[in-house]
Amino acid sequence: MVFLSIIYNYGIWISIPLFIFSATLLIMSIIGVVRTGRQAVLFSLPLTERQEIEFTEPGSVVLCMEGPILSRRFAKLEFQLTGPDGIAAKNRPVLFRARTTGFSKAKMELRVYEIAHQGHHLFQIHGLGGEKPLDSEHRMVFTRPNHIRTMAFVLGIIVGAIFTILSIVLFFLRLLKVESS
Repeated sequence: MVFLSIIYNYGIWISIPLFIFSATLLIMSIIGVVRTGRQAVLFSLPLTERQEIEFTEPGSVVLCMEGPILSRRFAKLEFQLTGPDGIAAKNRPVLFRARTTGFSKAKMELRVYEIAHQGHHLFQIHGLGGEKPLDSEHRMVFTRPNHIRTMAFVLGIIVGAIFTILSIVLFFLRLLKVESS
């Protein structure tokens, strides 16, 4: 209790630097999570049945769907990625599907592909059933996996928000001279 008493007694002097630090952490974490999402995007493709794409380096890539919120256009579609050697790329469903939602569009992870060789790959979508009028609003996006960095920034957002609120509360408690019991 002595520790809390010291914090309370020097609340104004503690709350101001704590607010500056935590608000900076909050802002930098928000910028970081947005930047991480943008940097992870390799390319965005229109929603068509068949197209060639080029991967410049081997490794894991994540296939995401992007389109209007609550769109059912991606329901029951199957995806196939064939490498330059004619062999289908190994893939698996995403265990924890990350979702990003804006005001008008949403993006969700679907599958993780292992790119064995760089070069031209054939990407096919089965089950599209022809072109629909709103297909121009839908995209297939390939990204690099970025869950660990994103989760680190989300943790920074949570910690920054908690300490920002605590510093504001502490500042106003001391400013209004609320007595501790």
